[in-house]
Amino acid sequence: MHPNSDGAFAGVRPNMLVANVDASLRFYADVLGFRIGWRWSDPEGRFLDADEPGPSQTAQVGRDKVLIIFTQKPGPHTTWLHLDVNSAAQVDELFREWTGRGAVIAEPPSLRAWGMYEMRVHDPDGNVLRVSSYPTDR
Repeated sequence: MHPNSDGAFAGVRPNMLVANVDASLRFYADVLGFRIGWRWSDPEGRFLDADEPGPSQTAQVGRDKVLIIFTQKPGPHTTWLHLDVNSAAQVDELFREWTGRGAVIAEPPSLRAWGMYEMRVHDPDGNVLRVSSYPTDR
């Protein structure tokens, strides 16, 4: 990259394909602590109000600096997201928070052979969230 460049990319919002957007919203909000940003209804052709009932086919959630978009599509699909946190203690904090809300942790926090402290969580669609940090503060 050019030394005087701020770069072109300002962030990333992965689009995860899911079987049911509303079920994914409930899991990510109620279990993983994300906030719901917006919901889109294809039949209505518009964004739904926060408290408006009705199914949504696309939606966005966020937590801290992470944004994820869900799009409802039939068929099999699996995405792996790698979520970096600042410390191993934060991995442990998320582990306690998420298991306290009923999340099933596929692989609990541990030091991996490649040197990262990591846990893995599967969402209801089989998507994998890898949450990791360096084992010590750097």
